[in-house]
Amino acid sequence: MPKKQRSLNQVKEDISVRVLREKLPQAWVVHSYGADYGIDCVVELFDFIDEEKKVAETLGENFFVQLKSSDCIEYSTRKAYGRGNVAKGQLTEDKSSYVEINVAKFQLDMTDILTVQSMGIAIPVLLVLVDTNTKRAFFICLNDYIDKVLIPEDLEYASKKSKTIYIPTANEILDEEDALVSLRAYGKRSKMYGAFSLFNYQQKEIWRIQGKTAFAHLVPFEQAIEMINIFVDIALRQDIWAGHEFWQPMEWSHSELLTLKEKLSLGVNPEDHQQFLAYCSDYIWHRLSNLSNMYEELVREWFMPTYLAMLASYPPRDDSDNLST
Repeated sequence: MPKKQRSLNQVKEDISVRVLREKLPQAWVVHSYGADYGIDCVVELFDFIDEEKKVAETLGENFFVQLKSSDCIEYSTRKAYGRGNVAKGQLTEDKSSYVEINVAKFQLDMTDILTVQSMGIAIPVLLVLVDTNTKRAFFICLNDYIDKVLIPEDLEYASKKSKTIYIPTANEILDEEDALVSLRAYGKRSKMYGAFSLFNYQQKEIWRIQGKTAFAHLVPFEQAIEMINIFVDIALRQDIWAGHEFWQPMEWSHSELLTLKEKLSLGVNPEDHQQFLAYCSDYIWHRLSNLSNMYEELVREWFMPTYLAMLASYPPRDDSDNLST
């Protein structure tokens, strides 16, 4: 009677899980799924809360992982041209401007791609590719890749059995703070989309009390100031402001909300009523609402194998993964 056996694929899967675990911060938790339905694990982010690093607290942030491994990854380069905004129109490329991107290639089944697409964009799914020979691990956000790369370049993608995914080798998972910026940003994504919806709602309500909507709701000065106070407190309570040193617009909006809170604490003169509401709607909440636009056009293209991503995603590096033109 034969003894228990392990396939080569099972060995590779164990190696890939171990490599991923070793590459992530010690405090982070990898929750494994059971049967493979396209998602292999969920990474939950924790941070130590004491100097001795003995106690870690959850951040309430996570991202899904589709974990793949190979001992024969094809490394090559991908030429990425300057292009128009694919969120606004068909792909148009400027062939006179391009970068050469070092990439790892992986053939991903269409069933996996369509599964991720059906999940939407609020909770990121990262394809993590582990080289079982070198023990290096690379990531790409599949939600963003589908919208920013796959669909613009192949409108008939869904009819294919699989698609080649190009992962920049600069997207290497390392337990170093600079390298973790991207993963921390993905972990916070669901909170960001919740905040974007909130800011949009608040702006519309301020417009209503200004009489700028079809169904205006004019209220007394005191009630308007009370509403703005509540809006500021709710906005500041959103757990999105910390950890965004890498995206300056978040720092600006946070600072502006704190300044507005201080202004409110000092009091607003009734004669400045309309001017103050205009300041709130046309400046503070205009910029808060615009965060979602910038997130779609810029942030979702970070770490992609595209021209814009190579210019905007990475800190200066002195290694072979630097882009060349």
